[in-house]
Amino acid sequence: MIDRQSISSKSITVDTPRRRRWPLYVAALVFFALLAFLCLHAPIFQRNTHGAGYDYFFYHWTMWWIDHALATDGLEVFHSDYVMAPHDNNFAYNALSTVWYPTWKVLEPLAGTLSAIVAIIFIGCTLNGFLLFVFLLDEGAAPGIALIGGAALQVFPITRYFYYNTHINLMDWFWLPVHLLIWKRVVAASESGHMGRLIGWAAVQGIAFWGLFLTDLQFPIFVAFLLAPYGLLTLWRSSRRARLIAAGVMALVVAGLLLWFVGPLRSILEFDAALTPSPVDERPVLAFPDAFISMSRTWWDWATPSLSAFVTLAALATTLVAVRSGRGARQAAAGPDEKRRVWQWFWFLAMIPPFLLAIGPDLRIGDTAIPMPFRLMYDATGGNFRMPWRLAPVFVIAAAALAAYVWTPRLPRRRAPRAYALGGAFLLLAISVRLYETGPLKPVLPAYAMYEAIGRETGAPYDDYVVLEVPTGAGTGEVLLGDPEAITFQYYGITHHKRMVNGFISRAPIDHFLYLHTDDPMMAWLGQRRLLEPERVREQLQDRIFDWPVGYIVVHQEYARRNGMQPLEISGYFNGLDDLLCAPVVEGDALFFRTRWHPDGCEPRTPPEVAPGVYRIDVGTSGDERYLGWGWHWSEVVAGLTLRWAGDKPLAQVFVDLPPHAYEVTVAMQAFAEPRRVDLLVNGEPLAGEVTVGDAGLEAYTFALPAALVGTGEHLALALKYDKALVPVEIGQSADQRSLAVAVDWIEFRRVDG
Repeated sequence: MIDRQSISSKSITVDTPRRRRWPLYVAALVFFALLAFLCLHAPIFQRNTHGAGYDYFFYHWTMWWIDHALATDGLEVFHSDYVMAPHDNNFAYNALSTVWYPTWKVLEPLAGTLSAIVAIIFIGCTLNGFLLFVFLLDEGAAPGIALIGGAALQVFPITRYFYYNTHINLMDWFWLPVHLLIWKRVVAASESGHMGRLIGWAAVQGIAFWGLFLTDLQFPIFVAFLLAPYGLLTLWRSSRRARLIAAGVMALVVAGLLLWFVGPLRSILEFDAALTPSPVDERPVLAFPDAFISMSRTWWDWATPSLSAFVTLAALATTLVAVRSGRGARQAAAGPDEKRRVWQWFWFLAMIPPFLLAIGPDLRIGDTAIPMPFRLMYDATGGNFRMPWRLAPVFVIAAAALAAYVWTPRLPRRRAPRAYALGGAFLLLAISVRLYETGPLKPVLPAYAMYEAIGRETGAPYDDYVVLEVPTGAGTGEVLLGDPEAITFQYYGITHHKRMVNGFISRAPIDHFLYLHTDDPMMAWLGQRRLLEPERVREQLQDRIFDWPVGYIVVHQEYARRNGMQPLEISGYFNGLDDLLCAPVVEGDALFFRTRWHPDGCEPRTPPEVAPGVYRIDVGTSGDERYLGWGWHWSEVVAGLTLRWAGDKPLAQVFVDLPPHAYEVTVAMQAFAEPRRVDLLVNGEPLAGEVTVGDAGLEAYTFALPAALVGTGEHLALALKYDKALVPVEIGQSADQRSLAVAVDWIEFRRVDG
């Protein structure tokens, strides 16, 4: 039976020497910084070109959003329609990680957001090891054991998962030892009767609680697994319980006030949304026995969590030694050894709940599934605590504290054997977690000058318009809808500074994004999840351009093609809507369509003037999307020439603006497989003359375009009409399944008299 008197407030620090420890702290900080560098060398060296994991875009945007909201009148950090516009979203449960904003604010102007976020990950990684080291040292651990305990947390597979997915909201495990250290100071001040120190440390604890909430709303849950039993044990023994309770209440009051006035508390109380948690049986599990004794080959994937051999086997060995040493010692007199045994049992009991919960909804042994306590936790949180393995680092911290008490008195007294023992333990840790292994990095989205130009459009009414990214997609922590890569276009928000439809919010009402999937004719078609209904899409587009309003539609062609959309299906349709959309600015793979709502109006769709009075479209080169409608296949290079085949539709459309005049229209063409008749229509009227295009090679064919048909020259709709198209695979020419009529190299408009 445990003797209450054996657990004094001073017993929390076991035989801690009263000498200055700053040199040891500095040396340890350097050690953990070097360990962080080894762990993160890949994102450090590739910080300007790659992000850590898929989610990198989201955390860059959140830092920018906090900065933008604080600097802009009328905006609130925890309420926004800047993502999933036009809906206003409550960000109370969004992973804003506001605690890291001051660090980002200092670093971003100096090095840019990409380097600033990598620096934040590096700092968090270093603090994870260092602050657990400080706590273990404060508990009386030998420095070497404290170093290994800190390193075990710092490079733990699940902790590294957070680094390599840019989860700056969930990598912050240093908060747990920080809160334990602060509470120890609260207890010491209470027992000594020093009211000034007690009030000061209680206030610090409250500020730390505030920081905990600003990191992520899951961290109060993580901390509670250790701080709650730790606090109850110290309260049970305290001779001044009322004072200690008052200090705890004060800490909570301070935290509550800060969260109310400088935090998300009001928004949390206002949050009322239907979320979409998945069934508990779909939650990932720690596969037995592999996940307990090895490190997953895809440790960076949320679906394949693992603990690695070092922590689980070390915890098992430590427990066996503690249990064996406790036999025959139960009747020992109270004293330092008894106090040590009490804390051993405390940390043993403390590590069991997070370990069992981290396993997941079931412990699966072969074909047998044993229900686990996580099912109760999942129900208690309404399905919002989705990843059971996130509790595993809590188990690591408790296991490290248990090891500190068990192994410190058993270390060899001589330096050489002690160094060998500790060095061997660290080597086993490094091997078990494959220390030098890095997770896959994500190439950062390409930079476009047009986004910067959009960002320079400020003031009314520019500040209020929406940028619609195509393909469309949105997601939350529960579900991603559409192409997940399209959701990453949220990253461009830090450049264009405007509201957008695409994006990710940790927790958002399902109605704010579900309609994008298949229900909405316009949004679902733009996401390649529904076939085009031209009239319905036009109607929706017209309403939204002027109601939301929409300033730009940006079509990312590579992503659209990858999802099965025909070349030019979107841009060709948009080019035909001259009353709603301007001709696009083409930059790399992106097409920037300004809308007719935009105050700056539209630039003429006039082809480049290659000579006085001569305008040419170089078909097949980058930028021809500005002029082409439907009927064209993808661009290709044939014998050094860039061209496109026409034949996808009965007509191959071209849209241009020309100065009022008469023109000769010359088209460089070649028929596929056999000669064919081709007519040129302008605004639906065929031009005079018959043209038979040969199949022997590219030739120039000229049509007369009278001034009367040109009129004002605005939005001339041309179309190549061919008598038939052939499919190569059907005539035994190749495996090509496209319908091909004529190949076109260029189209030229030459001003003539008459």
